[in-house]
Amino acid sequence: MTKPCILVIEDDRELHEIMRIRLEALGCQVESAHAGNEGFLLAQRIQPSCIILDVFLPDMDGLTILKRLKAPLDVETGRPSATKEIPVIIVTGKAPMIENMTRVEGASDFFLKPIDIEKLTERVTQLLEQGQHERDRRR
Repeated sequence: MTKPCILVIEDDRELHEIMRIRLEALGCQVESAHAGNEGFLLAQRIQPSCIILDVFLPDMDGLTILKRLKAPLDVETGRPSATKEIPVIIVTGKAPMIENMTRVEGASDFFLKPIDIEKLTERVTQLLEQGQHERDRRR
């Protein structure tokens, strides 16, 4: 069985490193992006098991990325989206009212900074288990 892959799109390098360490301790492979466009392109290429996405990134906001990830069709190719079903956890240090917007756009969960890393890793584990259950059910 291969390790689940988690993509962390976060520009705060210290928080990013903490998440990477904790997720790897869960047995996950962690891929990293520190900017929005880089993260979006990486998500399309590797199709991770779960994405942790910051809202405020240097080049593109997380809401725009979330909309692109969850769109039914890939805007560039017109083909069905390869990322639409990937669970996305949103993290932000500001604007708790963004939570409702992110949920409408398809986010699986929402965490305010400072993040309770225990709760975050528990939620990632739940989403991975749900994803495995869905894959098993489709077989």
